[in-house]
Amino acid sequence: MERQMKKLDELMDGAVTERFNVEMDRVMRNIYDPNTDPEAKRQITITITIEPNESRDVGRYKVEVKSKTAPMAPITQVCFLRQSDDGMVVATEVTKQVPGQMDMDGNEQPMPRVVEFGKSNKEKAN
Repeated sequence: MERQMKKLDELMDGAVTERFNVEMDRVMRNIYDPNTDPEAKRQITITITIEPNESRDVGRYKVEVKSKTAPMAPITQVCFLRQSDDGMVVATEVTKQVPGQMDMDGNEQPMPRVVEFGKSNKEKAN
């Protein structure tokens, strides 16, 4: 009696479908991640390897389900640069509003981050 081949969703008692669903969920979450490129292509690959023995009466199935998601998008920040009279380079991040200004929700715009280059950590502490 010849046995019929199973459908993909029945292969390995449904384990292939289960792993596909895990990877599909991962891809969908990646699509809606605001830190990724919304138009980047995502991919799910199912690789089925069948390794028969020498007499061809036994075969070992190996199934791999992998997804390729979009990487995190780069983060950019604009900053003002200036050099002081003593040669220090100062970088000041640009903020959305004027520091100290109130937004529509009543929150105050914080002071921008300022980084000085050229001083040692000991000098910065003083």
